Amino acid sequence: MAKQTLKNILIYLISIICLLPMIIMIVNSFKSYDGGFSLTQYGKVLFQMEDFFRGFWNSVIYTFMIIGINIPLSLLGAYGFTRFEFKGKRLLYWLYIVLMLMPFQATMVAQYLTLKALNIIDSPSAVILPNMFSTFGTFLMVQYMKGMNKEIYDAGRIDGLSEFKLFLKIVMPLCRSIISALTVLLVINYWSMVEQPLVFISDKYYMPLSVTLNATGEFREIAFAAGTIFSILPLLLYQFSYKDLTQGISLSAGFEGNEKIANINEAKERTTQKQKVGRGIIIFMVAMLSFTLVTQKISYIMAPEVEVTKTKRGEITTDPFDEKSQSLGSYNNIVPDSAIHKEGETVIYVIIEEKSIRKRDQLMKINVQINATNGYETAITGVLPYDSEVVKWTTKPLREGMNVRVVGGRGEENEE
Repeated sequence: MAKQTLKNILIYLISIICLLPMIIMIVNSFKSYDGGFSLTQYGKVLFQMEDFFRGFWNSVIYTFMIIGINIPLSLLGAYGFTRFEFKGKRLLYWLYIVLMLMPFQATMVAQYLTLKALNIIDSPSAVILPNMFSTFGTFLMVQYMKGMNKEIYDAGRIDGLSEFKLFLKIVMPLCRSIISALTVLLVINYWSMVEQPLVFISDKYYMPLSVTLNATGEFREIAFAAGTIFSILPLLLYQFSYKDLTQGISLSAGFEGNEKIANINEAKERTTQKQKVGRGIIIFMVAMLSFTLVTQKISYIMAPEVEVTKTKRGEITTDPFDEKSQSLGSYNNIVPDSAIHKEGETVIYVIIEEKSIRKRDQLMKINVQINATNGYETAITGVLPYDSEVVKWTTKPLREGMNVRVVGGRGEENEE
């Protein structure tokens, strides 16, 4: 009795340790900057972060397109390996296992060269195409189908079923558990993929949310809420397929792995639970679609309006009544005093073009050093992009990576 109690305590302790990161993430997602309870993070994610929803739907498209093609291919491949005998079968199956075991880093260069030859680098196809032909699903289903009773094939042939109908009407229904298990495993894998999008795609517009949350600083203040929302769909799918997952991973195929549940009440309870979780998945997806549409409408309004000016060369005058510096070339970079921000360090914000097909105006923060000032303009030194547009006025607090609307100052120098 004492031994069993100790075992239970150890199991609970390990479970808490495994769940601790998620618990910390959820708890911190409800905290404000001063440590109190707040929904501010969720408000910003759901109503102000257009890029969050762009990444979310990219993840949905990548994950379900890959799974929608990979699972049928895996089923057909596994059926061929277990049902037919042909020359080179063992060698081909050995190659499947080798490809499954090889890490992405080992095949990265070969994949990149192939995708470049197909001219699909920097497009969603560069992520979807290689993963559609992943061999893990075929390997898992082969192990499952090997346990099927061979008599079911003979019974089907006696009933006059063709090979394709035998596959559709007998084999696929018996593989329901392993299909559900494989679906959950693939969702978890591709929902959180990072390396392939980073290598094969450079445009942020096509990045999945797993990359967007890690690659940009704009999510730094709302990372806990964004991570919590990002985790909801895999958790719902896991809950929806829990029983099938446990049966499928056991690899007990045939009639053992797919026998009907003897307890009718348990079967009804299981069906009811799946219906509830299924409704939860639908509600979540509809809610995300609604928030996406709302955020797209208001994101333009929420973006700060800024007025910009270009840095100029000249000399800071000592005359306090002279608001403009004379162009004598003594200083390389002169900006208005309003462009200088004190954030622990002296910084300015310059406008850069987003490296994406959207080409939005974004902010880049640059640390600078003040050389001289006359109360109106300031001479600075720092690593500034050529012909920089510096923000001299804004309607809202600024942060690096923020998308802004330029409402004044652009092109004025040329007009003069």
